[in-house]
Amino acid sequence: MRPRFTISRKIGSSFAVLLLTTLVVFFLTYDTLREGRSINDKITTVFNPSVSALEQLKSAILRSRTSINHWAYVQSREDTQEKMSLVELINFEIPALKATVDTFSLKWTDQERRKKEKIYSELDELLEMYAEVQRTLHDMQSYDDPYARFLMTEYAEEGGTIFTKSNEVINALSELIAEQRLNTTQDSITMINSFDTLEGYLRNMSLALFLFGLLIAVFTIRSIVKPVSRLKEILLGLGKGIFPRSAVLDTGDEIGEMSMALEQLVKGLKRTTEFSREVGRGNFDIDYEPLSIDDELGKALLFMRDGLKEGERQKLENERILLENERVLLENERVLEDKVEERTKEVTKQKNKIEKQNEQRKELLENITASIRYAKRLQESILPANEKINKLLPENFIFYKPKDIVSGDFYFVKEHKGKVVFAAVDCTGHGVPGAFMSLVGHNALNRALAENTDLDPAEIINGLSKYAANALNRTTELNSGRDGMDMALCVYDASAATIDYSGSNSPLYLIRSGEVLITKADKIAIGSPDHADFNFTKNRVNLEDGDMIYIFSDGYVDQFGGSEGRKFMYAPFREMLLAVSTMPVKDQWQVISDTLDKWRRGAGVVHEQVDDILIIGVRHQKVA
Repeated sequence: MRPRFTISRKIGSSFAVLLLTTLVVFFLTYDTLREGRSINDKITTVFNPSVSALEQLKSAILRSRTSINHWAYVQSREDTQEKMSLVELINFEIPALKATVDTFSLKWTDQERRKKEKIYSELDELLEMYAEVQRTLHDMQSYDDPYARFLMTEYAEEGGTIFTKSNEVINALSELIAEQRLNTTQDSITMINSFDTLEGYLRNMSLALFLFGLLIAVFTIRSIVKPVSRLKEILLGLGKGIFPRSAVLDTGDEIGEMSMALEQLVKGLKRTTEFSREVGRGNFDIDYEPLSIDDELGKALLFMRDGLKEGERQKLENERILLENERVLLENERVLEDKVEERTKEVTKQKNKIEKQNEQRKELLENITASIRYAKRLQESILPANEKINKLLPENFIFYKPKDIVSGDFYFVKEHKGKVVFAAVDCTGHGVPGAFMSLVGHNALNRALAENTDLDPAEIINGLSKYAANALNRTTELNSGRDGMDMALCVYDASAATIDYSGSNSPLYLIRSGEVLITKADKIAIGSPDHADFNFTKNRVNLEDGDMIYIFSDGYVDQFGGSEGRKFMYAPFREMLLAVSTMPVKDQWQVISDTLDKWRRGAGVVHEQVDDILIIGVRHQKVA
């Protein structure tokens, strides 16, 4: 039996080839465009911005080298434009540029990031050299020391240590810039090559589709249109009662099958017509064979013949079957209703059980929450009353925002020997664990303050660290956990216009005449098991009328938010404090709160508060 190549196979094969070719073109185009878009995004969002940020950092280093050379050679006051520019570069512009480079370096390769970190390390060494020049030649009188001046000019001259180190940093930056530019060039070439390849594919496939379309058109006319036209002529003749004079050729497809079926139809119609004529004459015993098992007309004629004899009997049988069906239906409905009722009772029982369990869970949650709220009242009892704080520090605000019901941050304000001791304390963790640590820290701070008669903040923190270590059982290696505290502790003497400060990982900011003066903290946690014999540093700051003093925990700067979902960071935090420092303290509190809310909302997404937040602001006023 020879294989039959049907019309559906002919058409399906043709369109399958066309569809497959179209899909290939589509996927090639889509993949090339996707790859091109990805490369373009990488160039515009990573490589080009990285080059720009690195160039700016390089320029800032070149300018700083010129400024430090001027500082070393030219005897001038501290507030000259050249020296102020160098301070601005070191303290603000270079750190800000490093932060920008860090943002883009997240999408660099590991090797590029290692180069960046090496550059940062050398840059830190260079900035430390700058700091040595600034410390040595810190005022006009220091230039009168010939040895110091000779040493620093030789240090900063061309070919000197600073010049050599800055060249190393600049050369390393230039290499990194060249790598980023090379990345841009290589990705651009890759994108252009992919588009050239796509152009060739599209040109060749378009020509192939055109030629294949012509072949399909010719094939369709020869194998489908002509046979269908011939079949149409035969059907029109049958409609007029004219049978075909010649047999239709079998073309081996559906059209040939239709022709053969047409001949069978004519023969069957003749037999059916003869049978109908005999039945019409009353000859009910005539034999008739339906054209097929699906011959509805033949079956209807046979049924009509038999129905004349068996009509009444069939009617009664049908009525009996109908009644039986109705009985079965009613029985099924009763059984179904019983099952539904039984299932309803079971579901109700399960529902009551679940509701009881939910009530128990709710009661347990309420008990736990009530216990935590009671713990909050206990914790709030250690905090000084607002009336007492306002009496001791007339111009102050305290921005205190726990992450949970209870907090790991707490503030401390107390008068002692005519001075005001105030502190911002950040204990490890937040919530219930942090609250326990805050109670330990508050008790230890009171004890350390009572035992220090000189009100030396460094000695107070030293004592606090020892008491905290003992309270946390840090006396053995088995109890060397990482729990501890960070703190900024101030002893404020308003009449003497001084403030003594010591800090553990928490600096002191003083804003005076539009400038942020930073007193750095010791980089060690209170109660640290690694440095049990460490002595904290005491810093004394002389105050001027209107100075604004800020101490704080790290919760505000570590809060995620903004349009990119990143941390707030210290540089924007200092800018915010500088902007509000001249406002009344109540307005400062409101601006700080509004800024935090806006930052957390970011680009329409509310970011969860990640830590407890505490900021204390105090304005110094001259005592009359």
